[in-house]
Amino acid sequence: MRGVCRITCFFEDFAHERFIKTIIKRTGQQAGIQAEISVRSATHGSRVWRELEQYLRDIKEKFEPTPDVLVVVIDGNCQKEIQVRKRIRELTSKYGFPHEYVVCAIPDPHIERWYLEDQQALVRVIPNAKPQKLSYKCERDRYKRALVETIRKAGIEPLLGGAEYGDEIAQLLNPSRLDRSFRNFWDELRRVFMHLRLGGGE
Repeated sequence: MRGVCRITCFFEDFAHERFIKTIIKRTGQQAGIQAEISVRSATHGSRVWRELEQYLRDIKEKFEPTPDVLVVVIDGNCQKEIQVRKRIRELTSKYGFPHEYVVCAIPDPHIERWYLEDQQALVRVIPNAKPQKLSYKCERDRYKRALVETIRKAGIEPLLGGAEYGDEIAQLLNPSRLDRSFRNFWDELRRVFMHLRLGGGE
């Protein structure tokens, strides 16, 4: 497997993109692989599914080159991770994309929870921040509001809702401090990169 790995990512929003791209690059560096990332969707909501299906169709019909790895990032939104993962796998299988090169990132319930969970990393990025550990609750905008409030209390107005700190937090976080949904993504991504490094993509 060559040193450069072509990765296509599907995101729902900018908060996904800022955080996940850095995690991918960080994991790739640890595996000795340079990640070349293409963003196919940074829109919102259900359009991710439509654009993902169209992209998979284009690959199958040879209108698009096949990436080495496909990363699909969709908030759980109170659905069980296994249900969202199943829907992703069914769609990729429908168009014949190799399942061993599909990585699912399904924040439970929303990506902002991943921003907040490693409090030590958050404080290193925003020195005056005093984040509080939130109990799990699937409530619309609960973690988004908590992230914004934490940043504001540090004397900063988050112009992008906190997404502007996504890459820095992702670079510093300790995966063991995050929830199972993150660790599932982290472990799956590492397995795929190690497989490619050992020649699985030849």
